[in-house]
Amino acid sequence: MSKGWKIAISIISSFLGLIIIFLGVYYLWPWNKDFFDKAKVEFKIPGLDTKFTPQGMTTIDGTDKFIICGYMTDGTASRFYVINDGKVEKYFTLTQAGEDYKGHAGGLTSYGNTLWVAGDKNCYRFSLSDVNSCENGGKVIILDSFQTNNGADFVYNSDGFLWVGEFYKKDKYETDESHKITTSSGEINSAIVFGYEIDQSKGYGLVNQAPLPSKALSIRGLCQGIAVTQDGKFVLSTSYSVADSHLYYYENVLAKEKDSTISIGIHEVDLWYLDNNSLIKEITIPSMSEEIVIKNNTLYILFESGAKKYKIFNRKQLSNVYSIPVDSL
Repeated sequence: MSKGWKIAISIISSFLGLIIIFLGVYYLWPWNKDFFDKAKVEFKIPGLDTKFTPQGMTTIDGTDKFIICGYMTDGTASRFYVINDGKVEKYFTLTQAGEDYKGHAGGLTSYGNTLWVAGDKNCYRFSLSDVNSCENGGKVIILDSFQTNNGADFVYNSDGFLWVGEFYKKDKYETDESHKITTSSGEINSAIVFGYEIDQSKGYGLVNQAPLPSKALSIRGLCQGIAVTQDGKFVLSTSYSVADSHLYYYENVLAKEKDSTISIGIHEVDLWYLDNNSLIKEITIPSMSEEIVIKNNTLYILFESGAKKYKIFNRKQLSNVYSIPVDSL
């Protein structure tokens, strides 16, 4: 064997050895140990054996039920799974004007007899009573929908307000230029969460029938979900691709004077900043966190990493919803 071949084989062997070491560390290293030490496994995420990709999650007040929603990578109707006491009770899909809802289903929240699902710049309303009465695999009718003045990628409700937020990633998932704000801390927030006042007796389930929000939050990019604690503090779930996700825990900014305003046409909306000045803590958690929800002072976290779409390359393929005590944030 020539000297040149020996050198080439040596280089190739070294390169392959580095790849093996990298893959070993990537897949076998105990990443996010701090999170798993204090987190609790709650229940299995449904639909992971299908083309389902989980995105949104909500609790149902007065019950042990959760509903998890998401889109189907095969282009069929988006699914909504009802989880009762940790087990799948049934799934259903939505329909509007006779057509299946196939949207992103990025976020879901429940208030009384009303549920809203957010996706593709709109929020869609349907009723819990229809969900309770439908059979497994059945269809629930969307009552109405409205444009949310932002990307509508996640949703939450608290203290009589429906909060609808958007996801931002530079050059890939852009937001309106008016949503890119330099806050008092000097950082640039690039997304907006709008707060709509709830009235279940009216169209869209909202007080304002325009519909227009009456509050707004300026937030960082990569946000996949928002939740509000019992004392009004905000938690953001942020993630993108296989990098670690983060939880950002903020003060109750609404208890303070507004920071600014934001315009929707001629309508002025009071605006508060979730930035470094109001940040209490940042927590690193496993990749691909999605929506979060708080119930009984416990934060529940949904992940999409266990979906078939991501199984080939993701080191942490989480197939369960996890929880951590709010007091540990």
